[in-house]
Amino acid sequence: MNDVIYSSYSERPNPLLRRILFAVGLSLLLALVVLAAISYWRGAQLPQGPSYLQDLQQLETKHHSLSKENPQSAFVFYQLAKHTGNFATAKDAEIALELFAQDRELNLIRAKLLLSMHEVVRGKALLETLGDSRHDSRLQDLQLDLYLQQGDYRNALAMLDNRLAEAPQWSDIALYAHLLHKFGDSALADQFYQAAQSRLSVKQIKDYAWLELQRGIIDLENEHYPEAKVHFAQANQIYPGHWLIEEHLAETLALLGNNDEAITLYEAVIKKSDNPMYFFALGSLLENTDPVRAQQLKQDAETHFVNRYGHYPLAAAGHLLDVWIEQQQAHPTAENRARLLELSLANVQARPNAEALIQRIKVLQLEQQNDEAQQLAQQLAATPWRTADVILIANTYGISLVQPDVLSTAPQLLQELSMRD
Repeated sequence: MNDVIYSSYSERPNPLLRRILFAVGLSLLLALVVLAAISYWRGAQLPQGPSYLQDLQQLETKHHSLSKENPQSAFVFYQLAKHTGNFATAKDAEIALELFAQDRELNLIRAKLLLSMHEVVRGKALLETLGDSRHDSRLQDLQLDLYLQQGDYRNALAMLDNRLAEAPQWSDIALYAHLLHKFGDSALADQFYQAAQSRLSVKQIKDYAWLELQRGIIDLENEHYPEAKVHFAQANQIYPGHWLIEEHLAETLALLGNNDEAITLYEAVIKKSDNPMYFFALGSLLENTDPVRAQQLKQDAETHFVNRYGHYPLAAAGHLLDVWIEQQQAHPTAENRARLLELSLANVQARPNAEALIQRIKVLQLEQQNDEAQQLAQQLAATPWRTADVILIANTYGISLVQPDVLSTAPQLLQELSMRD
């Protein structure tokens, strides 16, 4: 019967009917494509974008094709620095951007670079020349970063709440998730990260990988290592070869006792990154099996730190303060003691946020300067930060902690965001 009907229409073509059938068929096809894309995106097999090395090669080729007189060259230089995490490249990018000091767009990029390198004083000074942030989301991004580095969580949350109420972007939802985790509710934070992921398109595959990395960091910091491994492995599958993803995966593998896999991955990481933490981590893993190379790697870590310190001192110290604190606890030296005292003080003076306070308190405790440590502990407890370090420090000094207000309002916000998807 269907063959007869089809034959009948074939013999007497109807242009209008054909257009209708074509439109219906196209609609059905598009619907199937969308359903397939959603299933693929949210399923176990996520799409894979260009690799880290492919992106790096593209950026390097583009940069080499541009003259220094071209403003775009300075912007690509910044992208290279951001992509590689190399401090020398970042300093060169900063110098390149300064050549176009009259270009507001490039000044925005330069302010962003300075703040990312913990150059709060210079970043803030440049930010103040760029106008009112109330009607410029990019200036708001920088101001928000500045609030968080200065430990001004009240103003940071107020700005973030306004942005989420007006026009929620996935990046703001992710920042809110990060803060919720640090404020003590990791489960809710993970839900916000998933809400951020649900707003991404397939074209934003690298952003999806970054969010997956953040979800893994939550599990890693909570010592849920198998779960962290799953997130990091998935992020690495989506965006293969990025040193930051590989480093977190290597760290997790080591914590799970898979030292051989961790060593192999760290070997790949140190070929792409000059971060001394990664050289130090690999050296620590090799101490029992290859002590000579382990010692060399730790010397390399020190060399890389000195080089990075020459470009951006506070950013160079960064997480290495935590490594040095552990070293000083295990094997105290006068040299390490002097460095810890100097850099932890400089850090907390420039960036008096919770993380800097925690590091300074730990250093003061090593020095048995408990009066000053207790004063800073009171200041720390007044922030909404509720990590394990904060709880331990509060218990040490008998300080009561209250639940941050944001934790009581966040579930309602999550529900509102889901209704607006």
